[in-house]
Amino acid sequence: MIDSLVRLLKRIGKDLANGRNLEAYVATVAGIILIVVDLIGDVDQGLQLTIIIFTLTILVFRSTRPDDLVDLDKVLLDRQAYGKYSDFIIGARVLWVYGPSSINVLRDGSFKDVLDRGGSVRFIVQNPHEAHTMNQLKRQLDQEYNLSHDLEMSIDLLRRTKQKYPRLEYRFLDYSPGFSTSIVDPDGRNGHLVIEYFGYQNEAINSRMHIEIARTQTAFWFEYWQRQYELMWENALTDEQVFTSAGDSAAQP
Repeated sequence: MIDSLVRLLKRIGKDLANGRNLEAYVATVAGIILIVVDLIGDVDQGLQLTIIIFTLTILVFRSTRPDDLVDLDKVLLDRQAYGKYSDFIIGARVLWVYGPSSINVLRDGSFKDVLDRGGSVRFIVQNPHEAHTMNQLKRQLDQEYNLSHDLEMSIDLLRRTKQKYPRLEYRFLDYSPGFSTSIVDPDGRNGHLVIEYFGYQNEAINSRMHIEIARTQTAFWFEYWQRQYELMWENALTDEQVFTSAGDSAAQP
């Protein structure tokens, strides 16, 4: 109850600071005044009628205002607006990650906080033996990174981390979907995710566009991307399937 009230007050404060929904708040205050006046009981009826007319006038005026345009610069962001990964996954019980190498998330290491809390983590990275996809990604992705080298490091980190954290799972995807993603608490009411699009030969990874989606904002699109990850996981291969079939001596950690 208290948390809900705090969130409500924060939302109202943010709206007022940004000049949003002012007419609605004025009408609400006027309505509250009308209720108080009615409870007092001995206030002139003309004053009550004036308040009612004032409130209705504001609401009618607000209905004539054109729909607010969405500021896409606040929705479609670059990597610099992303913030710390540890902040993005704070409090998570379940974390799903996909990236061609996921090296930045793995080196950051904050995903281990989820495991330390008894949660579970899944990683999907690219299958290094799928030559066509690897060559395609090397041409597409930011030219400042060495995908093969990063992926080799990631596999080593995943294997070593798996030894300490049995609740860590990882698989390898043969094809690139053209985006990377992190999904926090996919089945939770407060689940949220980020989708980052690769683009084509960005000068730096910071140039990539991403969008954040919370289940509370749109359950439809949140569940859409949740299902996308589930399909990728179902089609991805295990360590043993990738490296044993390839006859790679690195199949065992």
